[in-house]
Amino acid sequence: MQLAIKIALFILLFLILFSLLTFFMSIHPPKIITNLEPSDLGLKYEEITFKSTDGIKLSGWLIPNNKTKKTVIVMHGYPADKANLLGIAEFLAKDFNVFLFDFRSFGKSEGSITTAGYLEKNDLLGAIEYLEEEKNITKIGLYGFSLGGAVALMVNHENVKAIVTDSAYAKLSNIVEHMYRIFFIFKYPLAYLTKLYGILFLRINIDDASPADSIKNPEIPILLIHAEKDSQIPVKEAYLLHDANKKAELWIVENAEHGMTHSINPEKYEERVLEFFEGNVK
Repeated sequence: MQLAIKIALFILLFLILFSLLTFFMSIHPPKIITNLEPSDLGLKYEEITFKSTDGIKLSGWLIPNNKTKKTVIVMHGYPADKANLLGIAEFLAKDFNVFLFDFRSFGKSEGSITTAGYLEKNDLLGAIEYLEEEKNITKIGLYGFSLGGAVALMVNHENVKAIVTDSAYAKLSNIVEHMYRIFFIFKYPLAYLTKLYGILFLRINIDDASPADSIKNPEIPILLIHAEKDSQIPVKEAYLLHDANKKAELWIVENAEHGMTHSINPEKYEERVLEFFEGNVK
């Protein structure tokens, strides 16, 4: 009996310490600054500094298009920076102004932690307000990859006319469970402890980071793109999002892993995304 109690206590201690370490590592990911700028691709751009709606100083790039006021905001994944999606920005810049920015605690933006989507909504709202107030831009499309896609789906603003997401999650709580999947049955207490730490240390409930709940009744056109073989954000997340909003277009890219949907067939990808934005951002 004493041995069984010792084993149970050991397992409990391991679960607490391991989940606590994972939690703090997750909200403090390594800061990645890609050594690439729009000018390296032959694109003129303006360095932008603006604030999130809760006061975090953020770093952005505006790639202007003199033929239009229509603008697409491009948002990166976790853990990356705005330069990570310059390949996407390059083809969008043919027909739109493109605004890229680093989420809080990533790239060159300020902020000490990431919340994987919950507070990052304020970063996007700050970007939208900046474009409206400083550039008189009110016709906006959102393009978000992974984390950026989830944030795009959780923000409701009258200036946003269309949303394209690539590999967005439906519920952050699902991704936390997926993160612990190798622990089999123990993934559930690990996920619960992670949720508890969010409440205790950040006053955030990860259940509230739920794009699937946010898109249930929107009138805005949405295109959901997802990699069929995504090992980081499983493709079932795309189906959950589509179940929440049947009006959204769903495109599952066959044989693609996380981050490979564009590279599988760049011409088809760019044509479909451009066509979607051109048809809806107006």
